[in-house]
Amino acid sequence: MDEPILKCHWERFQAHVELDRETAAKLMSPYSCSPIATLTLLSEGCANTNYKITFKNDDPPVVLRIYVRENEALFREAAIHQRVKDCVPVPALLYADGQCSFYAYPYAIFEWIEGKLLREIILAKNEKAMAQCAYDAGTYLSKLRCIRFTEGGFFNADLTVRPFRPDENYLPYVEWLLQDPIVRQSLGETLHQSVHQLVSKHAYLLPDKNEANLTHGDYDPANILVREHNSEWKIAAILDWEFAFAGSYLLDIGEMLRYSHKLPESYEMNFIAGIKTAGVALPMNWKKQAKLMDLLCLLQLAHYNPPTVRPNLNKDVTSLISHTISHWHTF
Repeated sequence: MDEPILKCHWERFQAHVELDRETAAKLMSPYSCSPIATLTLLSEGCANTNYKITFKNDDPPVVLRIYVRENEALFREAAIHQRVKDCVPVPALLYADGQCSFYAYPYAIFEWIEGKLLREIILAKNEKAMAQCAYDAGTYLSKLRCIRFTEGGFFNADLTVRPFRPDENYLPYVEWLLQDPIVRQSLGETLHQSVHQLVSKHAYLLPDKNEANLTHGDYDPANILVREHNSEWKIAAILDWEFAFAGSYLLDIGEMLRYSHKLPESYEMNFIAGIKTAGVALPMNWKKQAKLMDLLCLLQLAHYNPPTVRPNLNKDVTSLISHTISHWHTF
């Protein structure tokens, strides 16, 4: 478990947006005119930019989140937070400007929640805390599965669903990715052929396109905030909902278990126990299905991250794909 895992060595998709205190105060002004005491860049994440802001008075700290990938991501996150806040822990949204009234990018102000990323707990090799948090993550995933939509697709800004186009359905999309030159270059001919054969043979395991529950889309330890209370570790907040869509919970399972082969067995065991304890019956081939969905995600990551641009990310993704192929019989 000493080699880089859990995306901690991945290159960012976008450079951090540099913010001085004067600009930060301007962005904060619709919410609070209290003088800023500290402005701290939060280095986690690969795309958007987040700052922790504290004030010189007794106002509680906040997070200033700047959306650099796409403008509608703010509206989707705001709508999702409103939808899930009564069943899943998320930071309170305090203010949002999606019209770029004050700044070149959309931004939002969220409450600051004390805690550590689950990734930190795992890297510290705290197995007891890891198991407790994984169990909690399973119970919350089962709650997301109960938030259903009439059809699969991507969310509009108001959380209505734009149905998948034919080429966006799971199998056509995987087949398109496998024809992509960047993916072929990343995998090499032998691994590419193996992936193609596996997908062709097991395509029947892909979920139906209209299996539609609220899917986080990036459900992994880097987006889960945890803290200890009365000697028990619990999830404090689930973060970063910009990739959420109406799809299959199996994708979230696959992402949560992406590195499980490098972690103690108790991590996966407790995560699945948390799902089942909440009354969710998993299909007989759930792990193969989850791994197949994560394979789609990994191929997509290879497509968007060529080895010449983000070599660490691409190498890790290729290694994970190789492991899925070589260990398929164990899932």
